[in-house]
Amino acid sequence: MNDRYSQLASTKDVDDAIRQMASKILQDHEELPLFVALLRGAAPFASKLLFELVRQAPDSHPELDYMMVSTYGNGQVAGTPHIVTDLAPTTQVAGRTVVVLDDVLDKGITANFVFSHLKSRGATWVELAVLADKEVERTHEEITARYRAFSFGNKWLVGMGMDDAQAADEGYRWLEEIWEIRQ
Repeated sequence: MNDRYSQLASTKDVDDAIRQMASKILQDHEELPLFVALLRGAAPFASKLLFELVRQAPDSHPELDYMMVSTYGNGQVAGTPHIVTDLAPTTQVAGRTVVVLDDVLDKGITANFVFSHLKSRGATWVELAVLADKEVERTHEEITARYRAFSFGNKWLVGMGMDDAQAADEGYRWLEEIWEIRQ
């Protein structure tokens, strides 16, 4: 990484925070909810979290499905979200608690859109778990992360699913640390 980036969380920091989050989810849910990871950003976080859930509760069988929702495109300005890929047709949402997994919560535009979509499919309760919660003014104030590994100010983040589209397609998304792009 060059001097354009500054590390905010090491791999160990990320792993420790995910371990704590998994413990809290297991404490809060007698029966594991349906997990819905928002691609592409949530893929590294979701994988680490589900491995950790099973490590802590070896007899559990978490169910994970994916949605791809586009909000940002190739820039740093949020647009109007739309579903690129929905859940598998066989995924049962109705009557269930759903925990949406996302890499970052900033203005809440994507989360609000996904919450509405899952509720329209009959989810009884929808919660949000994020790797990074940015301390910014929310477009949708009611959207909060029940589970969060880190809170950061209004920084553009890369690593652990968050990318720098200006550096490259998928730029730095697969780093195991979290970095800030210095503006």
